[in-house]
Amino acid sequence: MLDRIMRAARLDQRLYTEVFFDSAATGDAVLLVAGIYAAVYLALVVSGSVGFGVVFFISLLLGGLIGWLVVSGGLWLAGTKLFDASARGATVIRLTGYSHAPLALLVVAPFVGSILVDVVVAAALIWFVAAIGAAARVVFDFDTRKAMASSVLAVALWWVVQAIGIGDGLASLLRFF
Repeated sequence: MLDRIMRAARLDQRLYTEVFFDSAATGDAVLLVAGIYAAVYLALVVSGSVGFGVVFFISLLLGGLIGWLVVSGGLWLAGTKLFDASARGATVIRLTGYSHAPLALLVVAPFVGSILVDVVVAAALIWFVAAIGAAARVVFDFDTRKAMASSVLAVALWWVVQAIGIGDGLASLLRFF
């Protein structure tokens, strides 16, 4: 699984194609998303940015998992309704789960100087959008333009939904940076 995570972070198209055909990888995608949120939370605790709280930790994990489903739904809607492609929802969910790998960069954010923290957070978010685009290229067989447009729309939908408090795991983490 670690090899797949590294390949997903490198935006390896072959990995996304491999995961496209591996329905058993959905469980790994769940573990990947939950693991990313847990690792970033623990980094915040270790750095002293937040105190440990079980309720906050669980709400963060649930918010992250809900946010993942929102991004997946947004990507599916953009791909199928705006660009007239076809894809199964479960496949989109699986590939967007692996697209969360670049968010692991947020683990180092609490430990860099205050000048660099914004750079690290921005890099992680841009990399995440690019990973969603890599998944969209495979799942919808899109060119780069359509894939990135779908990715940006999916992430924009996620940010709107987070603003109203649904699936706000990432927003909850980012307020500490």
